[in-house]
Amino acid sequence: GAVTGKPDGTTSLDMTVSISSEYIPDGFLEYSDDQFGDLIMGSIANESQTLIDDLRDKAPIFEAATGVESIETERLPEPPSDSPSSSPTRGNYQILETYIDSRPTGSYGILFEVKTRPGVGTILVKSLSFITRFEGMVEYEVFTKLGSYAGQHGKFKFFDLIASGRVKGQGPNAFTRVNENDETYNSKTYTGFQSVHIPGDRASRSFYVTIKKVPDGEEQPPILFSYPINEDNEGKPVYEVVTSSPEIEIFEGDGVLEEPFPKDGDSPYYRRPRGFLGVVEYDMAPCFPLVNFTGWPCPYMKLTRSPTPKPTLKPTRNPTGQPTTSPVTEKSSILPTLIINQQESNENAGEANLGSSDAAFVTDELGVNEVPDDLLVNKIDETASNCTCSWKTHPVLMCMLFVLVSILRHL
Repeated sequence: GAVTGKPDGTTSLDMTVSISSEYIPDGFLEYSDDQFGDLIMGSIANESQTLIDDLRDKAPIFEAATGVESIETERLPEPPSDSPSSSPTRGNYQILETYIDSRPTGSYGILFEVKTRPGVGTILVKSLSFITRFEGMVEYEVFTKLGSYAGQHGKFKFFDLIASGRVKGQGPNAFTRVNENDETYNSKTYTGFQSVHIPGDRASRSFYVTIKKVPDGEEQPPILFSYPINEDNEGKPVYEVVTSSPEIEIFEGDGVLEEPFPKDGDSPYYRRPRGFLGVVEYDMAPCFPLVNFTGWPCPYMKLTRSPTPKPTLKPTRNPTGQPTTSPVTEKSSILPTLIINQQESNENAGEANLGSSDAAFVTDELGVNEVPDDLLVNKIDETASNCTCSWKTHPVLMCMLFVLVSILRHL
């Protein structure tokens, strides 16, 4: 048979059942092959509940079965070729479902880890679904943290809330999907699912999914989870893989018997190992076309402004002539830039308080400012200084003028 996921979140097991019989006409009723087939299919449809009850009694795998139907052979889809001409391609958006346990347990929530496989790139979790027996409105929360949750039970400071809301429970035979969008109900704001990444190459992310407590007297909706895959691991922090895909593995975790989850990981409010029952939706190549990139964020930069127009000028080892400079696109200035550098001082050059005057500039500080061409510098302590004066006269043309200024006494 084949397991098929349906749009409503249910899972169907397609099985081929052969009915063999010998048709003996009794002289009164005669059927053609088509008529006989319609008779068989009609009988199955009319007695479907009887068949379901019988299947449930025969094998545990059918305990979660809810219906049975027959289909004509001519209407069956053609099976895939045993030797396809090319390898099938997979879309970036993937949905990984766990099995639906026929005898699940459950309580307020579950802690579990999802890990990327060796050599696989970073993936981006886009949504989650869980299973609850309840078919009314449930209030849920989803928390997460990078890495293992070991030793972090109940410590919300290590977890981020990535989803909260109210949703109608779909019952024990279907997945209940968390909401995508933010919403407000009774003045309370809920958070739509926020995508989170899991780094590639065996990195992990922990999730804590919980249903909030309801007021006393109301029925408490439980989140369902499975018993240990290996019964010998009961009570031990030994976690098997619940299900996997080519990119990720979902591991067993800790069932939580209280809300919020207690800080003492060894308290009686935890059962381990327990398996998450639900769905993980993810983008297997969020950094496409870099399919094997294992970091985060994706190595792309969006320019919010044009690159700086200032070139990086590096002198050549053996200059052959006058250096050239790239054009500058910034606004030109008709005023030169004054840079005063006191050679005998260990002070770092600062920003000088220089004024704009046709006469003289008087300062006791070092720094930079724009000044007119006829420059006269007078330093109060009367010590000699070297200064450099440069100006831009046009975006295409720049020249540097080096001036040795003698400090003049007051006239």
